[in-house]
Amino acid sequence: MDPATTRRMTDSYCVETQYSATIGSMKHHLTSTKSVLQQDTSAALDRLRSCLEGLRPVTIAFSGGMDSSLLALAAHKFLPDNYQAILVDSEFMSASEMRIARATALKHGLKLREISVSPLAEPLVAANQTLRCYHCKKAIFNRILSEAGPGHKVCEGSVTDDNNDFRPGRQALAELGIFSPLLDCGFSKDMVGEVLRHWGAANLIRPAQSCLATRIETDTPITVDILQSIEKGEELLRATGLTDCRLRHHGNLARIEVAPGQVHRALDIAAAISRQLAELGYKHVCIDISGYRKGSMNRID
Repeated sequence: MDPATTRRMTDSYCVETQYSATIGSMKHHLTSTKSVLQQDTSAALDRLRSCLEGLRPVTIAFSGGMDSSLLALAAHKFLPDNYQAILVDSEFMSASEMRIARATALKHGLKLREISVSPLAEPLVAANQTLRCYHCKKAIFNRILSEAGPGHKVCEGSVTDDNNDFRPGRQALAELGIFSPLLDCGFSKDMVGEVLRHWGAANLIRPAQSCLATRIETDTPITVDILQSIEKGEELLRATGLTDCRLRHHGNLARIEVAPGQVHRALDIAAAISRQLAELGYKHVCIDISGYRKGSMNRID
């Protein structure tokens, strides 16, 4: 082999080696950066571990949302032999959310049990007055307590962000002695997402999906038919590509809230949305130009 060819091969090998080393270094950097928690989040996670260890055995009220998912994952990680998760199937939980919750539990190997509860069997829930959430939480968590087992402390996934919303259900949790480890340990929604990414569960980070009853105007009695119309309507909205959407039920009027960045998209297809929702019994459909607002149906007397 002539010297020029040898030199070219050597130069090529050196370039490839340097390229591979650079890419490897970048991958390592990205991986290590991704795995490092902020100091306050790391401290909150340490507190959570100590909290759960002090409560064991625990039963996690699991919905498949990112907050209760983190709590269940933490129990699975820190208390593998001293926890269970309970998923409640009710009229207020959409079929799509049930599927997501079951898939999450299966993928992460959670110890999951399912129970059925009918909040509408409680007249004060069905009447849908201002304290509906209080009566609903009481009915559901009374049942979870009865199913939890001897010595189990029941825990739920509230975080600090929830303090900024009208939450009459918090009173019911306090009265029943339900624990809120994430809240007590100072977890915000952002910190929950940070830990989920740290644990390789970034797929669990998604917008909150409150129960279907939150779509119904206060003092409008809740029926199964109304809940089913709302669920089917939101499925239609998501099928159009709209995300983080809500169908607010005002009798025969459906008020649509979508992510602020998708309001123009919703307006563009408003005629098609109106035709589809008419098949569910809505005679009037409007797009709320303010976009999705958490708790927009709350009425505080």
